[in-house]
Amino acid sequence: MEFSLDLAKEVLRRTPSVVRVMLSDLSEQWIASDEGPETWTPYQVVGHLTHIDECDWIDRTRVILEHGPDHTFDPVDREAGFLRFKGWSLGDLLDRFSSVRSSNLASLDQLVGASDLGRIGTHPDFGAVTLSELLATWVVHDLNHVRQIVTTMAKQYGRAVGPWRAFLPIIDAD
Repeated sequence: MEFSLDLAKEVLRRTPSVVRVMLSDLSEQWIASDEGPETWTPYQVVGHLTHIDECDWIDRTRVILEHGPDHTFDPVDREAGFLRFKGWSLGDLLDRFSSVRSSNLASLDQLVGASDLGRIGTHPDFGAVTLSELLATWVVHDLNHVRQIVTTMAKQYGRAVGPWRAFLPIIDAD
């Protein structure tokens, strides 16, 4: 599928609602469980998504539009949201994610037109990237983390499913 700003916004608009429906009113065991060392809980994933929405996608979009390849993107601390939102209730965190995403989509509508998608910025690790690649990554980043939440939750019942595990590849997914 070729990148389309309209199709991208279809997913970006829905992610906060999807995550809210998946996690709201669940027991602490669901939202605070991880897959082991070096993995994230669903709560941490929401903190990450919120933090990245606050400081990455639109900021980098602006860098591309205002500076082009002459200014390298600032690095992003992927785990900064863990500390930033520590102690927040999941409901408050989901509200913040929804609010920031709504604001970002409004900014995206104001900032970016089809003629901007080929503009180039400089990523600190990858070098030259296009605005369309950045925005496509935003979509896939959302989908990746929705998958991460679902996989983490599924793995909580890895033993409980007994022999059906053979038919449930999500439990053994990396």
